[in-house]
Amino acid sequence: MGINKIILVLIFCCVSFNMNATSISKESILKVAEHVFDWQQQHPTGVDLWDWEYGAYYSGLADLYKADTKIKYLKAMTDMGNQYNWSVRPRPYDANVLAISHMYLDLYSLIGDPRIIDKTVYCLDASFHRTPREPDVTFSGNRYWWSWWSWCDALFMAPPAFAKYAKITGEQKYLDKMDELWTITHNYLYDKNEHLYFRDDRYFQQKTPGGKKVFWSRGNGWVMGGLVKVLEVMPKDYNRRPFYEDLFKEMAAKIKQLQLKEGYWPGSLLDNSHYGGIESSGTAFYCYALAYGINSGLLDRAEYEVSVMKAWTILVENIDESGRLGYVQQVGDAPDRVTADDSEAYGSGAFLMAASEVYKLVSNK
Repeated sequence: MGINKIILVLIFCCVSFNMNATSISKESILKVAEHVFDWQQQHPTGVDLWDWEYGAYYSGLADLYKADTKIKYLKAMTDMGNQYNWSVRPRPYDANVLAISHMYLDLYSLIGDPRIIDKTVYCLDASFHRTPREPDVTFSGNRYWWSWWSWCDALFMAPPAFAKYAKITGEQKYLDKMDELWTITHNYLYDKNEHLYFRDDRYFQQKTPGGKKVFWSRGNGWVMGGLVKVLEVMPKDYNRRPFYEDLFKEMAAKIKQLQLKEGYWPGSLLDNSHYGGIESSGTAFYCYALAYGINSGLLDRAEYEVSVMKAWTILVENIDESGRLGYVQQVGDAPDRVTADDSEAYGSGAFLMAASEVYKLVSNK
């Protein structure tokens, strides 16, 4: 580790096995989040900014802006929206197209301009007028796999848009539709013994070289991130809220158990020898989710705080002097190799989400 990297880590995080929220400052969290934002803005990945990779990034940026109202954060979001005319890709049943809508809906709540969300609303309303209407969440061999939420990543991409719009309008039908579609996917992909989601049905029978089931870290991170974004806007008295709270707590307990002593989660959750080593995107989502759990009262602070802080520490260590978050597994659908040079917009987005919740955690110490 170079001297500049050592200084960066010492400034932004105090490394200790028994770390808690008193070990870092609010200012350091916002500073390192800004560092990651600045790098990502200066290093576009080449994909369209309305694609899901950037949808996750702007979702995280919207979270950061709620904690730190810097004009440049707001400008980055409004510039993006204006550049794309606040559009989503014209595939209304594809969950991925709604990832960018997280940010649109959050900005609408601040600005109130209907054009920010009119295309999003079109996609949401399309879910009520489907042909065929019979759900099909099979993935393997299904050429229309994207028409329903047949992959676990979809539970981050689309459900928050339904839930956020339900809060904006007060129309429960959007929350009910989200719940209907989530439940179909949950019943198909959730392993009730392991308390984890298969990425899709191709992995039902697959095993790692060590004979373990294949549960993709970022895939389950997508789910937990989606749970957070749904729960934070879901009414406390919504009749199905207990299902989502129980699912969140059940998964959180499993994820805490699987965290490695260094603070990260490997790409393959049950078998660290299967593409083992640091993986930042899943780790960032888990840091985000567990911190939210404490902040919302769903998780016990005494039990989970060390897990959050260890995860935060290793994430900060994975940021180089320029602000690039490394060890982010590239676009994929299963555990894979990852290096220090690997970075992606969704990894930066997940980090900004984590920063927003760790900031709250430290603020409430």
